[in-house]
Amino acid sequence: MTPAHDFIVVGEGVYRCEVADVGIVLHVDRLRRKSGELWGELTVTCSLAGAHRLNDEDVISAADLNFSSVRARQDRASLLSKRSRFPEHDWFGSVEYFCQRTIQAERVGQPSVLLRDVRKPAPDLTWTVHGLPIVKRQPMILFGDGGAGKSTLALSIAGTLAQQGIPGLYCDWETDEAEHRQKLEELFGDTMPDVRYVRCASPLIHEVDRLRREILVHGIEYIVVDSAGVACSGAPEAAESANEFFRGLRQLHVGALVLAHVTKSEGGEHRPFGSVFWGNNARSTWFVKRSDADGDAGQMTLALWHRKSNSGPLLSPRGLRLRFGEDQIEIRPTDLTDSEQFAPTLPLWQRMKGQLSPGPMTLEALAEEIGAKPDSVKKVVDRSQHRKDPMFTRVVGADGQTRISLVARRFA
Repeated sequence: MTPAHDFIVVGEGVYRCEVADVGIVLHVDRLRRKSGELWGELTVTCSLAGAHRLNDEDVISAADLNFSSVRARQDRASLLSKRSRFPEHDWFGSVEYFCQRTIQAERVGQPSVLLRDVRKPAPDLTWTVHGLPIVKRQPMILFGDGGAGKSTLALSIAGTLAQQGIPGLYCDWETDEAEHRQKLEELFGDTMPDVRYVRCASPLIHEVDRLRREILVHGIEYIVVDSAGVACSGAPEAAESANEFFRGLRQLHVGALVLAHVTKSEGGEHRPFGSVFWGNNARSTWFVKRSDADGDAGQMTLALWHRKSNSGPLLSPRGLRLRFGEDQIEIRPTDLTDSEQFAPTLPLWQRMKGQLSPGPMTLEALAEEIGAKPDSVKKVVDRSQHRKDPMFTRVVGADGQTRISLVARRFA
């Protein structure tokens, strides 16, 4: 009797066939079209005694196969018969079945669904680390000049998520595991969280299968890509490179924090590589800038501006201070209104909030301190008082003078 074949869809473009009671498994990934023909990397394992194995995982063959060629299928079946030392098995039948089912699955693709039948997404779509909302299931980009602390911040985010039970994978195109290991210990001390690391050399689109296996084997829920420019197969500012990068990222089916750089072109500080394609493909983007006043090598002040959001309004700028001690890195939120460089770039309400933190001020004094027109300050206060949860209010002091104040209950 012909043994039963169990065809399994492992994931997008990944299929498996188990031959019952024989100990034979056929697995394919790296599927792609070449001149109209379907090619893939076919790996065959056989647990039968006497089989010629390539390693401890019972692999007897692993090589590209033209799934569209009958001759190629016949040749591979003949090879497998010899490698397995089990000519009694119908190897051509198994290879033919697997190839036909794979071709059919690729042709049919994922079926359409009624949107009303799709399960609702979880209401909480982000994690919060260092005051930053980290998108759970979509790509998010941190971009800025080199030396702005993006890699340190990204590793800290991955480590913090790992501490919360969210397995992460750091995909690195730029440095090596020793440097990141040292940095992880400086960030978290002896109790380093379980952050997996993989060194990448090829463009992301060619690393997808390897990364997908890491994600499946280790239950990875979040990855860091360091960095996008090196992970592209072409010039990162080109539309084709950006779109190809995100096609590869989408196949991993996990959230991703992508590190990217800026260009000197117009709009460089508003979009990664100055390209609308990077901004449009990401769900959220943050521009990171290091303070020019960081003369002390022992600390670094970062300002982060929210440039793109698909899930709600743009958030207010964030400030972070990185302190570098002996074998230790500490990351803490910082008030950007205290920075001579960043304060003038903040929204008016945020500058007012920072200035009023010590206590109420007259309209004229507040406007002078933050370099704004009194009428502009007055409009912000008026709009605030008409909101359900106001930020500013007017109070009358013992001297009978009206001053602008923060609403105490909001910042208690």
